Amino acid sequence: MNKFEFVKNLKVDDILYIMPLHVYHSEELYALLKSNKSDILKWTTQLNCPESISAARELIRNFESQKLKGESLTMGVWISKALAGLITVYSTNWKDRSAHLGYWVSPNHRGRGVATRSCNRLISTLFNMDILEKVFIKCEQDNYPSQRVANKLNFINYECIQVNRKGCDKSDNYVTYVKLKIDNTGTN
Repeated sequence: MNKFEFVKNLKVDDILYIMPLHVYHSEELYALLKSNKSDILKWTTQLNCPESISAARELIRNFESQKLKGESLTMGVWISKALAGLITVYSTNWKDRSAHLGYWVSPNHRGRGVATRSCNRLISTLFNMDILEKVFIKCEQDNYPSQRVANKLNFINYECIQVNRKGCDKSDNYVTYVKLKIDNTGTN
């Protein structure tokens, strides 16, 4: 059963909210991604920056299709009425009730806790609705802002708790963090 369909618009605070993107957001998504393409490409190869509004519309349709299939959930991060970033739940494993979390906020909105507060709201919702029990954040070793978000959200370094006793092996140039539902709610 696809539980992502139950995730709707989420108010984070008085001016910040997250909501699934719809085709009528195509122009806003295109403008945001086009004006920030070089920044986005520094941190991800997963998101193809659309070259036109119609390509942005297709990207949103792809997001909607993945949500319907239960594969991923991509939401816009909005400050007042301006699209300021994206947050995605991906690599969903329904058997383990786990997924990865990715996020990006445009540079002109960074440093104000937008990513941290948005991720916290979405994770809390996914845990409280019993959709997921485990969330991972994987980022490049030199992506210190993303690591700060994970730390502020009380994620723990996943490599350091692996049973393989390799310690904090970061040979793949990535660091992975994990948060369990029990960390968020205090109960099983």
